[in-house]
Amino acid sequence: MEQYIKKSALVAEIESKRKYAQTLGDNAINSSMQQFYDGMKQGCVDILSFLDTLEVIEVDLDREMQAFALLYLEPLKISNSNIGISITMAQLYSCAKHFFELGLKAQKGE
Repeated sequence: MEQYIKKSALVAEIESKRKYAQTLGDNAINSSMQQFYDGMKQGCVDILSFLDTLEVIEVDLDREMQAFALLYLEPLKISNSNIGISITMAQLYSCAKHFFELGLKAQKGE
């Protein structure tokens, strides 16, 4: 199972490490230590730069539900009308929202 963490939390932690390296570098007692902490700080800057390239996707549940209904429910409604299959958009939306929220809880480890 894939693991997910909040991008903002990761960025905050790396930024904290960058500031710590900056402080240590500013207070280094010799040039070797100064170079070490400068490298540590640059590593953090490089990682932050990479993270800025990652896309964070927001989901528009209403739009996705409409697309799903058009693709799957309309044909089902037409072809199975004689056997009494009936589902409203409100029922479908409630079901999708339930499982979407369940997925978010699982992601957070709740």
